[in-house]
Amino acid sequence: MEGAPLVRGTIMKRPHGFNLALLILLLFAVATLRQFSVSPPDVKTDHAFNTAQAFTRLERLLGDETPHPVDSDANDAMRQRLVTEILELGFEPIIRDDFNCKPYPKSASCARVQNVMFWLNEPGPDAVMIASHYDSVPAGPGASDDGIGVAASLEIASVLKQDELPKPVLVLMTDGEETGLIGAHSFVKTDPFASLIGSVVSMEARGIRGPVAMFQTGTPNQRDIQALKTDIQKPLTSSLAAAVYDVMPNDTDVTEFLLLQPDVANYAVGEGVAFYHTPGDNLANLDKRSLFHMGANGLSAVEAFLDTPKNNSEGQWLYTDIFGLFILSMPVFWGVVFVGFGLLGAIIIFVKSDRDGGMRALLFPPTALLLGVGFAVALTFLVAVIRPEANYASAHTWALRAAQSAAGLLGAFLALKIWARNISGLRLAAAGWIWFALFGGLMSVYLPGGLILFAPSLAIIALAGLMSLLGTRLVSALFSILATLVFIIIILPASAFAEIMLFPEQSAPLTILFVFCFIFLAPLCLSDRLKRQPLGWAPAIGLAIVSLGFLVCAIFVPAYSPQAPQPISITHIEDEGDGSSQWVFGKRDPLPKSMREVGEFKTSSDNSSEVSAQAPDMSADEMVLNVIRDSVAADGRRVTVRLKAPETDRVFIGLEGSANAKFVSVNELQIKGSKQNVVCSGRSCQTLEVRVQLPIDAKASTLRISTSYFGLGPESRALQEARPNWAMPIQLGDRRVRTKSLQLGQ
Repeated sequence: MEGAPLVRGTIMKRPHGFNLALLILLLFAVATLRQFSVSPPDVKTDHAFNTAQAFTRLERLLGDETPHPVDSDANDAMRQRLVTEILELGFEPIIRDDFNCKPYPKSASCARVQNVMFWLNEPGPDAVMIASHYDSVPAGPGASDDGIGVAASLEIASVLKQDELPKPVLVLMTDGEETGLIGAHSFVKTDPFASLIGSVVSMEARGIRGPVAMFQTGTPNQRDIQALKTDIQKPLTSSLAAAVYDVMPNDTDVTEFLLLQPDVANYAVGEGVAFYHTPGDNLANLDKRSLFHMGANGLSAVEAFLDTPKNNSEGQWLYTDIFGLFILSMPVFWGVVFVGFGLLGAIIIFVKSDRDGGMRALLFPPTALLLGVGFAVALTFLVAVIRPEANYASAHTWALRAAQSAAGLLGAFLALKIWARNISGLRLAAAGWIWFALFGGLMSVYLPGGLILFAPSLAIIALAGLMSLLGTRLVSALFSILATLVFIIIILPASAFAEIMLFPEQSAPLTILFVFCFIFLAPLCLSDRLKRQPLGWAPAIGLAIVSLGFLVCAIFVPAYSPQAPQPISITHIEDEGDGSSQWVFGKRDPLPKSMREVGEFKTSSDNSSEVSAQAPDMSADEMVLNVIRDSVAADGRRVTVRLKAPETDRVFIGLEGSANAKFVSVNELQIKGSKQNVVCSGRSCQTLEVRVQLPIDAKASTLRISTSYFGLGPESRALQEARPNWAMPIQLGDRRVRTKSLQLGQ
């Protein structure tokens, strides 16, 4: 009957103000505390994957935990320990030694790599490959990246060696992953075993702890998601995450392996990213639960690929984990069908629920989304403008997340207050589902993997539309609530996963998920009394106060701590041209006061994104650079340059000047494509012969060379000691760099 409460005496017995306030409180708590919905499982000591044994093996492999970048003495020692472990397991190690260059659009990365591998049984086609990498970045020992993958690979091999395997299994530990996937590139392009690979289980890290995520598959993926059948907690995973990862610039060795068109399950841990590629990526910080979660899921994935025939047809599927309990999956086709029928069901509910306010009801959802997400993004932008640090939420993620959640709900409530008068709650909720289905339709076109967020709930809304045709508004409302609960169950781990793989400072757009929940549920808290009584301002005032309070917290809490350190690598640069010597830092974050007191730091005159201070002369060998050949051919002028720098760990060579100048070869290895920069890592680059091609009519090109030496000399000790305990070197770490320029084509 027109004017009667939607669900009198059944669902909502209290005033709508109380119900709405309770809903807002619950949504705020869920959005703010979502990270507690994901965690690694406790170690099962009776599981086939022996975590204690894997960790002990990793301790032996890492030794004194010295960083071991590609083609270094430390990496030789790491490789020898790895070979010893393989022999003790009863397998025959194979080492492939190759100087290789991995091309990129405008550059190339070169190094001598030595991939280590072994077969569990006889080699053959459709082999399952267990992949990891054993090199580390220069800044850290790599206990997680990728010691966790190496240790898990060896323990999986130990488990499987007892079985009769239906397919060949190759364990591959690549070298040079951290310098540009060079070992994986070498394997795919030159190794005879590459053609035998039918599926890949890769184990990686982007952090040091937390639950394991399975974030990448092949395409199509129906066989790939069979790998998610495991006897313990499922990994964080979703087809949306895989689709987003595919369009991001991030890479692992799997990027190269995909050229072999295998089935793929790519795993990684992602929490504790502040320690990623730093000295904090050590055994003391490695969570054994993460090692267990990685190894047990990796083992199950290998077993699943062993049992899955390669010759069966497969399609593209949607999938997501539900709190690690099970995997919800369906073909993409059914996802599209559910979205389509869900849109139809929502339209039916919308038409049947009321006669008034149709246009205003349809304006409510987009207004709520624009205001809610807009407020969250604007608040985050405000904090970013005020805070000088790049990762200002690193140590206290809760403050920014809570501010974003409250701001998002504030915007959604204001939209409700603007449009809700004289419209039934069911019609407003139905309008929300219409917009939700339209979003799902866009997702099916541009990012089909994201349909998994939409399809299950919209399938329920399709049923609600059918109930509405039968005249049962109460059942339609209950179905709408059920669909929202299903959506919340899906988005909780998915949004926590997204924040893990992104950064808190980038997570404001995730508020759209919880604004949608408000759109679906808030109208059902409102009786038709709204036709006589408008919403009050109390919820808006309360949310504004909460947003402001957490905004203040986000502005003033420390950005970094010993548990979430600031990344600060000290670079000592000496220019052999003008004899200048400087300490240089990027202006990513302000330098701590203790470090600023060591030198007179100011913005660099030639680079506004750097701060520098005069430094003492460097204790490192000088490079010797000579032009040994300069000849003219039909395709241009060829100049060969030889570099000698006996102690260098890394060489950067860049071409400036002629637009058509390009590198042709490095140490007689041809480089495909037109490259303007080359990075060469390791001892094989200490004597380097580079051939450059210039246009015949080129007047001049400049060859800029930088040689890097990992670690600092005694002249930088005072600055190094001034670095506080809540800061750590990262990536290449502390280093000395010599630079020189050479004019070509004169």
